[in-house]
Amino acid sequence: MKKTILGLGLAMALNLAAQAQEKLELERPKFVLGIVVDQMRYDYISRYWDQYGEDGFKRFFKEGTVYNDMHYNYAPTTTGPGHTTVWSGAYPSNSGIANNGFYDRELGKSVYCVDDQSVNTVGSDNGEGKRSPHRMLVTNLPDELKLVTNQRSKVVSLSIKDRSAILPAGHMADGAFWYDSKTGNFISSTFYMENLPEWVKAYNDKNRSDEFLKQKWELFLPESEYAGSIEDDNAYEAKFPGEKSPTFPHDLPKIAKHLKKNGKAPYGMLSATPFGNTLVTEMAMEAITAEQLGTHDFPDILAISYSSTDKIGHQFAPASKEVQDVYVRLDRELAELFKFVDANVGMENTVIFLTADHAGAHNPVYMADNNFEPAKYVDLKPITQEVKAKFTEKYGEGDWVHGIFGEQLYLNRDLIADKGLDLVELQNYAAQLIMRNTSVQDAVTATTLLTAQFTESYKALLQRGCHPKRSGDVFIVFHSGVLLGKGVTGTSHSMTFNYDTHVPLLMMGASIPKGEQVNQYVQITQIAPTISNLLKISAPSAAFQPVLPFKD
Repeated sequence: MKKTILGLGLAMALNLAAQAQEKLELERPKFVLGIVVDQMRYDYISRYWDQYGEDGFKRFFKEGTVYNDMHYNYAPTTTGPGHTTVWSGAYPSNSGIANNGFYDRELGKSVYCVDDQSVNTVGSDNGEGKRSPHRMLVTNLPDELKLVTNQRSKVVSLSIKDRSAILPAGHMADGAFWYDSKTGNFISSTFYMENLPEWVKAYNDKNRSDEFLKQKWELFLPESEYAGSIEDDNAYEAKFPGEKSPTFPHDLPKIAKHLKKNGKAPYGMLSATPFGNTLVTEMAMEAITAEQLGTHDFPDILAISYSSTDKIGHQFAPASKEVQDVYVRLDRELAELFKFVDANVGMENTVIFLTADHAGAHNPVYMADNNFEPAKYVDLKPITQEVKAKFTEKYGEGDWVHGIFGEQLYLNRDLIADKGLDLVELQNYAAQLIMRNTSVQDAVTATTLLTAQFTESYKALLQRGCHPKRSGDVFIVFHSGVLLGKGVTGTSHSMTFNYDTHVPLLMMGASIPKGEQVNQYVQITQIAPTISNLLKISAPSAAFQPVLPFKD
């Protein structure tokens, strides 16, 4: 009897231990799919709602959580800083990615944020792969996952743009791949590998770029479905080379022929069509299959960025039928990608988030034609020339100004120091001169941003975007609706206004509440800490914001 009781007791103890072990099992997603849509305004969701299907953007509303008031909390709002912040949670003031390009005072020249002449191209004979994240001074989410799993997690990043693949990938990724506009293939860098994986080679061998260049870009839906966009033939859009008008259909074979005749490769033009997004979607599905993402003992990450939306936005501007069409098509591609994840990983094992690296302004001429008077294009050259001339007049001959890069004026600090002048005085004088321009709202010195403390308004955004070594000496803030340039077509971004900062954030999958909408103000720097929290890993090194709020 005693043996029987002891046996039952032992069995119960073992059973309880097993139950305890089961309860203590770490619950976290096996796969994170992070999607960044380049230049996606928040209102593109509502603007094209009736033209979207049920399984793309709308699926987030049914099966996930949607944040209606997500904003960038710094400026400049551009691609390099945007992708860095989404995946690292860091302001440019910490990450070092001060802009897409900036003046490097140590090198004495302007630099591109991911340029790296110490590495070589993988997958091509040209220099389009001499890129790396070496200028990013913080860890990001993929880095932290790699560290905590002792490199056993897989991280793959894909985009048309090099910086949009490299900066999300971080420093330890298994691979970052981007589109080579000279060959029409996806390439990488020796920073990541010596040879392309076989699955990338196989995809390149399909020559999908050549197939798309044989097609016309026509409206995906009947023209009556595009009533929310302005007339197709208008003064605010730029033509493709060789086109008579910027209107549908866009004859890609004819455009390609024109480019070749003028000694230019046609592949770059493809990225300014919806087919550039298709290349990324197809590569994403190839990556999931070949790398078996989401099937390992440790979580995996796939970071993808859709850049064609940005290219098309810059060329045609937000009110165009072209912009609407690329989002209608992207909606269908997202549905296809999500269906692929369902079949190969399972949404119950996956967390998907979708956001943007920045939004974008309406075309200034279009805004002025609709009675918004401040809107216009402004040429920076006269501003730079006046500062140079006035500095020479007051302080003597000298190369006082390196130039204006990304709405930031860079002074020659070495010359200022050699002449024994006060940098703060010259910064203030330059700001006074810049303020004479009627299109300028404010000119804020770097010293002000580095010594004062701003908690709200545009100065707080500039402060978070000001890197002590890599940013300029004077930050120029133009009036709402003002863009830089000499032309009258297209659009751009980089400012502190809502049209550049307000972006979507859509999430769904494992542990994400379903059918919820959060209307409180949230910040782009909260995404990386939130995904880190779901993965049960440390947040990236300069991610100081709290996790996003979820409804119970």
